[in-house]
Order: sequence, then C-alpha cells, then structure tokens
Amino acid sequence: MLINIFKKNYPLQLLLLVLVPLVLWIPAFINPPELFRTIFDMPLYDVVYSWAYGFNTIASICAFVIVVLQALFLNYMMTRNHLCQKTTFFPAFLYIILMSCNVQTMTFSAVLFANLCLIIALHFFFKCHDKNEGIDEIFQSSFFLALASLFYAPYVLFIFWMWAGLIVYKLYKWRSWGMSILGLLTPFLLLAVFYYLKDIPIEAKMFSNVEKWIDINLDFLDIPLQVVYIVLLVMFMIPALGNTLSSRSNRIIEYRKKSGVMVSMFVVSLFPFFLSKTYPNMSFIFAIPLSFFFCNMFMNQNKERYANTFLLIFVFCCIAKIYMSL
Repeated sequence: MLINIFKKNYPLQLLLLVLVPLVLWIPAFINPPELFRTIFDMPLYDVVYSWAYGFNTIASICAFVIVVLQALFLNYMMTRNHLCQKTTFFPAFLYIILMSCNVQTMTFSAVLFANLCLIIALHFFFKCHDKNEGIDEIFQSSFFLALASLFYAPYVLFIFWMWAGLIVYKLYKWRSWGMSILGLLTPFLLLAVFYYLKDIPIEAKMFSNVEKWIDINLDFLDIPLQVVYIVLLVMFMIPALGNTLSSRSNRIIEYRKKSGVMVSMFVVSLFPFFLSKTYPNMSFIFAIPLSFFFCNMFMNQNKERYANTFLLIFVFCCIAKIYMSL
C-alpha cells in the first residue's frame, strides 16, 4: 500500500508528507522541549543557541520547517542524480521519519544545522563526479563540511568520506585532494582571525570540552525504548546496505559512483555516531545515507507485501516511540 503510493500516487505522497510529520511533531508543538545541547556543540551553534534561547515554541516550529526543507532538498538531489525515480517523495519521507525520532530533539540542535551543511556538501560533491579535477565543487563541498563541523564537532570526520569519494570518482590529482583540505581549513581560519581581532581565546570557544569527547558512555542503553529503536534501525540497516551493494553492478556508471559515495558516507558516519554519547540525536548522523538505502531497499523489493509490512512496522514504531516517551 505505502510503497505503491510512493511509486505512483503523487497527490497521496504529498498528503503523507504533511500528515505523518505533523503526527510525529504534535507533542513538540504542544509542549516544546528546551533547546538541545551536547558537549560537541561548536561556535556556530552557540550563536544560534544564544539567539533562540527562551523561544522554545518558535525553535520547535522552525526546526520542523528546517527538517522538511532538508528532506525536500535531499529528495531533489536523489531524483536529479538518478538515485531514485523522479516521481517519488520517498527519500524525503524517510528522512523526516529518521529526524523525528525523539521529542527532546524536536527543536534546535547542532546536528540539525550540521546536517543541513552536510546535505549542501553532498550536493556539490555529486556535481564533480564527471569532472577531470572538480576543483571548484570539491572546495565548495569541503567548505560546507567545515561549516557542519563548526556546528557539531564530530562532523569534521566526514572529510574521510570526501577522500573516499574522491577515490570512488577516481580523482587522484593532487590539486583535487589539496582543494579538499583548503576548503576544510578556510572557515576555521576565518573564525580564528575573527577571534584574534576580538581578542577571544580560541581554545575556550572551540576546545573547552575536548577532554570529554572520547569518554565512553552507554547511558542510552538504560532506556528500553531507545534500545528497541536502535535494534530496529540495525535490522533494517543491514539488509538495506546489502541490497544497495548487490544492485550496483546492474546500474549505469553514474549510479555506481554516486551510490558508492553514499556507502562511503555511511561507513564514515559510524565514527561520529559512536562519539555521540548524547543518545537522542545519535541516529540523525545516519539520516542522509539511510534515507537512500531504505528507499532503494523498499522500492526495489520484489515482494511488495513484505516491503509494506516492514515499512509500516518502522513508521508505527517511530510514532510509538514518540508518544510512549511522553
């Protein structure tokens, strides 16, 4: 039923894209959570936090709008780059579900803004797949990657995703690799100059919690709902990744390259995931590649009845997780 809607029925897709997110976010609109903080928050998010502090309702509404806009832009990228069919909003639907898994994070958070920058970085990186060097696109992509890490520190590790992507694209020239480093460093250098002119100690702003970044903390395992959600996510994640990898050989070269970039993003995202000990937003880090993997798995499933059943289970579990945690 649901799979068929996202394959053929355009009006119903739009209806689901409005109704399901609203059902998930109603608790946050009624009782807005406090702005979300973690030990990995960086200077750009500190600015957002200081502006929005005390305006919880507005922050939740704006966060909802940002998630929806991110989902639509991600969906546009997937269809434009031939990673899914052009008449579907399924990647957008899945992204919203993955980004709406906890009431505590239905407000401004560092990962919310970092994901926005990461989606833009992915957009530019996709554009250099058929370039000889792709210098401009690589610089723009790594620049936005740096902006993402200036919201949420662990996202700096996604530079390894970009380097893996350069290998997938077979861009081995030193200028392409050098430009990725230059693009990554530029925002940090600009921020360092700003702090120098303002006579602000940079270590106090950017590295005040660095000693806590590598602490091992598994407190999220004490919450049964969170454990069930993670187990369910892993149960879907493994076959979805396997389906994507097994189907690549039958596709065009462009699809193989760009799906390889998404696989690389997923693998690299494991590192910031395990660093993120603030359990409510851990799954956000996977939201971009998982939207693609889940879409690929559900849309290409031969037995549509089973695909519909698994998708409904996932959606209802996410809704139950929200309302049972109130």
